[in-house]
Amino acid sequence: MFSYNEFKNIVKLVNQNLPIVDFSDVLKNKHDKFCVLRHDIEFSVDRALKLARVESDELGVNSTYTVQLRNNTYNALSEKNIEAIREIKRLGHSIGLHQNPPQMGDMELIEYIQKDIETLEHYYEFEVDRFAFHRCGSNPTILEKYVEVPNKINCYAKEFFHYFQGEKPNEIRVRYVADSNHKWKYGHPLDLDFSKVNKIQLLTHPYSWTEKGITDNYSNYTLLIKERNDELISSMNTETRTFPREILENIG
Repeated sequence: MFSYNEFKNIVKLVNQNLPIVDFSDVLKNKHDKFCVLRHDIEFSVDRALKLARVESDELGVNSTYTVQLRNNTYNALSEKNIEAIREIKRLGHSIGLHQNPPQMGDMELIEYIQKDIETLEHYYEFEVDRFAFHRCGSNPTILEKYVEVPNKINCYAKEFFHYFQGEKPNEIRVRYVADSNHKWKYGHPLDLDFSKVNKIQLLTHPYSWTEKGITDNYSNYTLLIKERNDELISSMNTETRTFPREILENIG
């Protein structure tokens, strides 16, 4: 599970049954059937870039990648990550803000989102026209509000997401399928009955996906930590001439 081959099989199956379109296209054309693809970058921009290449080069589809500005595990504004995000954009994908919403009033939140988007736009040097909230489970009312930011697309707007609490409604406007926490909480996309599904938002997290695939959380996080540790060691070595050679030998 969670290999690039599995990801390709998922996208191919979805694309055989529903047109894969951009969020902006749904708003313009009011599709009766569609799938919008979204990827929230949480731990690794490198893995996001790899997945973006799989989509562009091997599947011929475009999707949305959302970036966290305030993330302690990666720097969205480092030179390396800025270039990686620009590469994802050059591949034809859209870039959005992945916002962890603080507890504040509606108008304050809108301004907060706008300022973060402006920061990304300044350093990435292209328009960031969308956003998606992070860790909504700790603040579920944020989804119920369907927050509107002028001239920006909320990936949790009514057109792409059906919010409900408690018992599942008989009819759902848009089916939400996500691999959050390295598991398919809302059902595996390969098991979908497309005779009953017309609209899907398919969310994946690039940190969960690798070439060979990793089933369990422990192994995946262990590999992620090693990847980030190697990156840290390489960066520290670049910044100083006195970095111990013995530590460099442990990379790889």
